[in-house]
Amino acid sequence: MSPCARSPDIGFLIRRRVWHVCGMPRSIGIRLVTSAFVLSALILATDGHGQPTPESPSPGPERQRLIEDAQEIMRLSSRGQHDVVTKRVDDFLSRYSLSQETFPVLLFKAESEFRLGRIDPAIESYQRAISFVEQLNNVAQRRYVLVFFRLGVLYRQKAQYDPAIRAVEAGLVREPQNVYYQILLGELYRERGDTARALKHFRELLDSGVPTTEERLVLKIKIDRLTTPAPAAPPPRLDLADQPLYSGLSFGIVPLNVSEAGISWPDICVLLESKWLVPCEVLPPVTLDERAILDERRKQYDANQILNELERRYPTGKRAHRFIVAVTGRDIFGAETNFVFSWQDRQTRAGVVSTYRFVANLEDFYERSTLATRRLGIQIISTTGSLLGFTRPTKPDCPLAYPHDFREFLMKSSKLCDSTIEQRDALLKRSGGAATRFGPGRADAINRVYRAYYFD
Repeated sequence: MSPCARSPDIGFLIRRRVWHVCGMPRSIGIRLVTSAFVLSALILATDGHGQPTPESPSPGPERQRLIEDAQEIMRLSSRGQHDVVTKRVDDFLSRYSLSQETFPVLLFKAESEFRLGRIDPAIESYQRAISFVEQLNNVAQRRYVLVFFRLGVLYRQKAQYDPAIRAVEAGLVREPQNVYYQILLGELYRERGDTARALKHFRELLDSGVPTTEERLVLKIKIDRLTTPAPAAPPPRLDLADQPLYSGLSFGIVPLNVSEAGISWPDICVLLESKWLVPCEVLPPVTLDERAILDERRKQYDANQILNELERRYPTGKRAHRFIVAVTGRDIFGAETNFVFSWQDRQTRAGVVSTYRFVANLEDFYERSTLATRRLGIQIISTTGSLLGFTRPTKPDCPLAYPHDFREFLMKSSKLCDSTIEQRDALLKRSGGAATRFGPGRADAINRVYRAYYFD
């Protein structure tokens, strides 16, 4: 079952509003560590290794107070009240001793200190927690592996590369398959000045069968940068000057209520033109009154309400572009889902895409400046393909493929699969209208965009 969607009933599946089911970015894992295991450590009796005993008695009054205090700290953390969290954890530890049972609460303080920019106190808190993590068995240590990785990130911010490398390596001993932090390790080698070791590390990772499609791309960017001016494989140039551009269909992209600043929407429009062979235009930003679209309890936008607002502002049949896609930086949800990447209505030919799950905590060492636009480009290919009525392909790396979680999304490339191209060409033959040539200017723009973001 997807983390972002409840199982729909049959009636829901045939309704016209559909969703792109998503997953969760690996970078929000610290929050999962600090929420998923704190109460499990406190509520369950343990055998000294983080494992519950077969029979755990009901908590007495003192233990119940301890559990309630930990729950309150978690609630404060989830609301982003980081100053209050650090004080509450100190108060908690003054009343309940720091032990193998209570140490997970310390992770809330560590993460809050990190969010507040207090790097040295955050490092101290994580180090204190690690001394308890190391006493757990291998299975339990794996659950807390992100604590080691967070410590490496903190030391990197202080340009203390040797302790950063030791912390990341300690995490990778426990989770060697984590390519995201394997990439951080290589970047730490490079930043320390050990270029040869970094290049060897990146090449060995690339040659392994572990990385996803996106991770392989990041490794290629790293290798290209370290081998400049002679990258391993310069991107092929696309010759699209004589490619027909059809005028009967077009897309309008609308930034809504301040979108992610690091994403180039003009470049994404160029990408869409190269894939669907129809014009795309970035429209002026729109600001909607949040009272009409924000669910206060969930702190998310209601995607259906956004589509309703789009229909009022850009009525079907009266707008300049047949298809309209709004893009917002706020997290969104649809009917019977926890969150979605995008939500669209084929009847009104409108959709909304959230950048939130793609860029939240996307770190610079993972080529953020390239990946933010690339990820959203792939997602908007999928969103617009759905609006065009195309069926999903069977291959997992096609942009329109169904991703059940975020790691499956990372398997995607921007290259259309054959079944999608066949549907596109049939649609253009029926409804494409008059065609002109792309011309040298558009063709040059496409090549620039493909090189900049490693599009396929």
